[in-house]
Amino acid sequence: MPRTPLLCSLLLLAGPVLAAENVAIVLDASGSMWGQIEGRSKIEIARAAVGQMVSGWDAGNGIGLLAYGHRRKGDCSDIQTLIPLGPLQGDAFMDTVNALNPKGMTPLSQAVIDAAQALRSSEQKATVILVSDGEETCDLDPCAVGAQLEKDGVDFTAHVIGFDVQNPAHQAQLRCLAENTGGRYFNARDAGELGAAMQGAVGVSTQPPAPPATATLAPQGRAVITQPLTVSWRGPADEGDFITVVPPDAPDGRYLTYAYVPETEGEGEGSVAFPMPATAGEYELRYVSPSREQQVLARVALAIGDLEAAIQAPDSAVAGTTLTVIARGPVAGEHWVGFVEPGQGAGAYIAHHYARLSASGEPLEIKVPGEAGDYELRYVLNEGERVAYSRPIRVVTSETRVDGPAQVMAGDLVVIQATGPLDGGHWIGFAPAGSGAGAYVANAYFRPEAASGSGTVTAPFEPGDYEYRYILFEGQSIAASRPVKVLPAKATLDVPATASVNSEIDVGFSGPRHGSNWIGIVPVGGDGSQYKGWEYVPAQGDRVRFRTPEEAGAWEVVFVQNSQVLARQPLRVQ
Repeated sequence: MPRTPLLCSLLLLAGPVLAAENVAIVLDASGSMWGQIEGRSKIEIARAAVGQMVSGWDAGNGIGLLAYGHRRKGDCSDIQTLIPLGPLQGDAFMDTVNALNPKGMTPLSQAVIDAAQALRSSEQKATVILVSDGEETCDLDPCAVGAQLEKDGVDFTAHVIGFDVQNPAHQAQLRCLAENTGGRYFNARDAGELGAAMQGAVGVSTQPPAPPATATLAPQGRAVITQPLTVSWRGPADEGDFITVVPPDAPDGRYLTYAYVPETEGEGEGSVAFPMPATAGEYELRYVSPSREQQVLARVALAIGDLEAAIQAPDSAVAGTTLTVIARGPVAGEHWVGFVEPGQGAGAYIAHHYARLSASGEPLEIKVPGEAGDYELRYVLNEGERVAYSRPIRVVTSETRVDGPAQVMAGDLVVIQATGPLDGGHWIGFAPAGSGAGAYVANAYFRPEAASGSGTVTAPFEPGDYEYRYILFEGQSIAASRPVKVLPAKATLDVPATASVNSEIDVGFSGPRHGSNWIGIVPVGGDGSQYKGWEYVPAQGDRVRFRTPEEAGAWEVVFVQNSQVLARQPLRVQ
């Protein structure tokens, strides 16, 4: 995955070091930090990034550590100064970071306020570096907080690192907090980018910018939405220099899509190619050098043309089925076609009810939502940057039926008849009466393999009122239901009065036929934890055979379900 341009502030800049800095690290330890990126939890990645930063720390700078969300769930006051500002004690610092256990909310604004207050006592210029993986969840406005801190006159800068923040609105929230204090926003999508962002935030606070420079840009060919454009360039080619396209009025340092310039010794030249934004219009190509005080070294106006998009599909589709559509338009790995509730923003989607565009133009297969109603089929560019095409589609109720015996015995095998749509996410089985669509009884359901057919499941072990249900997409909707009463389990046994030692006996029975139920011989009054000969209850038939003990005496034959003896009969072995 490419690096984010602003992360290149990690440059190994030459020149004298500025006056010693006090830096307060504010770490997000909210519950969402247990989310994973490429198989690693975000808190694990954050710990490693902090370790990388600490390993190269300038001993002349003071450092402190705050964290939030690491002690209690649902508590917006869970903010703690873990290490006061002072010289770095590397091992102790990392022991504290590694002990963080994400749990709670995201009071990022109050955490920055607390860090700023902790820095007030310092006579030196102070910096806060905030790492957050999401939006403010504790009713403060980050933009307003940043503006108020600056207004209060604290010599204070907040650099904010948005770690795996995919929602553009949440990115904007974090960016505003940084810019209102004169800081920078860094967008980190993975482990490499987070490490670079940490180093970059430290670098822009403690190292001087590189001297002024110039650059030139020349687009090659016509620019159209989402398609790669080749750009020729000439410039200093420092580590981290990149070329991007932005609206003409975008502040310096902003970016949409981008490509890095290969690093060279001295001035370099060459060409790069990168995809254009998803919305046609007037833009500006920029050569950006993050190591310099004037970051934008070249600007060239660029008109980006549109590409048409269309979706061929019926006016309606049946809930819970698979719809085949033909989509025509821009093709890229981040575009998709799928269902959205009407009137939602460009970034809206319904999980699992969309498909990626095929470069070969093959028809797309999209799962139809399980809830009937009016939807939009959309052709969306760059995940949610722009809706290139939209058309209404009505999802109609599927012809679905589910049926079975009106009364069943707890733990017994039950045949359920069903008719309806097929999908690996649908299931047919038991759920508590009146419960929501997501409720189910473990091991008491089956997946539909044919549009019309039956399946055998085990009735719940707890007696009570239940429903047979045909559920679409694991709990999205109840397509069909029918009441069923689960009665207490009962069993009978037909046992001979006597039998010889170590001989085979024949036992008749009635009772629930769950695969783990068994019939066997136990000591008189036994609960089934100690047993001699035994046999599982078969799915068919009403008799079992097993051997008697080698010890003569009084015994009992029992019918056992879930460690509960449902029936017992005496047996004398002689």
